[in-house]
Amino acid sequence: MRKLSKWLWRAIAFIAIGILLYQAWLYWQVSRLDTHKPQDTSMMQTRLAEMESAGKPVTIDYRWVPMKNISRYLQRAIIASEDATFYSHEGFDWEGIKIAAEKNLKKGKIVAGGSTISQQLAKNLFLSTQRTPWRKAEEAIITVMLENSLSKQRIFEIYLNVIEWGDGVFGAEAAARHYFKKSAANLTPREAAWLAAIVPNPRYYDKHRGHRRAARKSNIILARMAVRYGRDFNAAPRMVEPSSTPAPELILPADPEPTPDPGTAIDTPTRENQPPATGTPPAEPVTLPAEPSMENMLAPAAQ
Repeated sequence: MRKLSKWLWRAIAFIAIGILLYQAWLYWQVSRLDTHKPQDTSMMQTRLAEMESAGKPVTIDYRWVPMKNISRYLQRAIIASEDATFYSHEGFDWEGIKIAAEKNLKKGKIVAGGSTISQQLAKNLFLSTQRTPWRKAEEAIITVMLENSLSKQRIFEIYLNVIEWGDGVFGAEAAARHYFKKSAANLTPREAAWLAAIVPNPRYYDKHRGHRRAARKSNIILARMAVRYGRDFNAAPRMVEPSSTPAPELILPADPEPTPDPGTAIDTPTRENQPPATGTPPAEPVTLPAEPSMENMLAPAAQ
């Protein structure tokens, strides 16, 4: 019995050491992000594995660009839609988590999330898509590492470059070229708002680009940008500044679940910073309605 207890304690010690070593490796990986861009992410690897298991051509379009080459409109749209208190919190929006929990409890299912940009980045970089207590705990640990190792602007720059924006499409530059056939630097406010609107379910909206819900969400995001950044947000801004007053809460029903589409073609593999292969016809760019006037966009907030 004493011998069994001895081996049990040894096993516990080995497990504890293994966990500590893994956390140390994660911290080293996070610290390197201050000066190194990610070569790939856990989410990219997951999508590649899914494509391979489905017998589809394996392709990821991932094009890193510095923050200065990403439209300020897109930066502002993402802040307004995904994490209004990004510049003031330390990785967790406790009020947002509380509101999301209350909504989910009321509906009896998950209809809202309280994840911040930092939490989303932690998940995309290192974790699986499975919703388990272990993954949520690890997400929280990595979020703390990110917030303590990197500046807010660096976290935001990495986020904009690596998040999923379509079927095999990762980052703002790849998304802008995939949907609008232009660089991320040249996105208009309405295009930026549309890209922000599809972030919660990008692969679904990649296949349903004319969905009215995406257009409705983009209109709400445009209105929130006008409230948050003022009547002149449509002019050329110099940088994204934190706001002392959070933007109004974006209240919408849950995004539709992605539906498998066996007939959807997938492009030939591409390399970073190279255009897609010419063997497969490119998808049609998204056509958006004309830009609304600032007066119309601000009208709801003035009532």
